[in-house]
Amino acid sequence: MLVFIAIIILVAALFVVFALPKINPGKIALKTAAARDIALILNTIYVYPYDIEMQYDFDLSEFVIEVSQQKVRIYDPSFGVAKDPTAAEYPFVPVNDNPNFILDKPSKIIFKKEKGVLTVTI
Repeated sequence: MLVFIAIIILVAALFVVFALPKINPGKIALKTAAARDIALILNTIYVYPYDIEMQYDFDLSEFVIEVSQQKVRIYDPSFGVAKDPTAAEYPFVPVNDNPNFILDKPSKIIFKKEKGVLTVTI
């Protein structure tokens, strides 16, 4: 019985040793903060009654940003679209439309609202 427990502990330790280098706490925090920032920027732009242009200057060139279904999702493309265990999501509330766009490895993002129409460029 002790041999079986030792084998399980050894397998778990090997999993941690090989999986830990792929998970970077700094990247997790950056994804979480950026998803929240972008969702709050979208909320602010939707509420603001006048034309506005805003530039988000954080370098997110390691990630893919997906805005759809009323949420911002940021994930690492090296894991794959649905397989990133550390992907960050944050909801927002659109006013008249439901934006649906994907930004692939942006170094900066420009949000622009003219005459009530939101455009996002990199």
